[in-house]
Amino acid sequence: MPLRRRGNSGYHGVRARPSGSFSAEIRSDEMRLGLGTFDTAHDAARLYDATAWLLRRSRREMNFPNMATRELAHELALPPRLVTDKDRRDNRRRERRLDITEMDEEAMSLWRQHFSEDVINEREFYVQRRPERTAYREDRRTRKADALFNIELKEASTWDSNDERRIDTFITTSEEKEEDITESKSKEEDDDE
Repeated sequence: MPLRRRGNSGYHGVRARPSGSFSAEIRSDEMRLGLGTFDTAHDAARLYDATAWLLRRSRREMNFPNMATRELAHELALPPRLVTDKDRRDNRRRERRLDITEMDEEAMSLWRQHFSEDVINEREFYVQRRPERTAYREDRRTRKADALFNIELKEASTWDSNDERRIDTFITTSEEKEEDITESKSKEEDDDE
């Protein structure tokens, strides 16, 4: 049997993952057996060799052919990760959350089927609300930009805080602008009459 090409990790049966970890796997009778994920390629290769000893593979297929016995290979390989009670609790908690999410989605789909008018009304509400929210956000951005400009102007100014020139130079916020525009229009109308 010809030697198989070694992967990008430099070891037989060890692959580098995009996350930076290494996974070990071995083939047995057209089946691929996953052996686990490890922080280093060396640890993954050690476990691969211990499993190759169990499957009675030739030393040519091993990453460390100088291992004299199966016991030595098992001693050098990392022990398999044990599943603890905490792992079981975490898994049960995740499964419960997933079940609750699935039940919620099922309840919402039933609600949509039985109360289609409410669904239509809700969509119309959000369609109406979208331009209002967009205008509100734009107004907030404008007022924030004005406030930041006023702060910069205040820091750069050499005028005293009681000086009238300083008060006249500050930009007013959008709410005050609307009032000023209304007042100036009414004054212009009064002047025209």
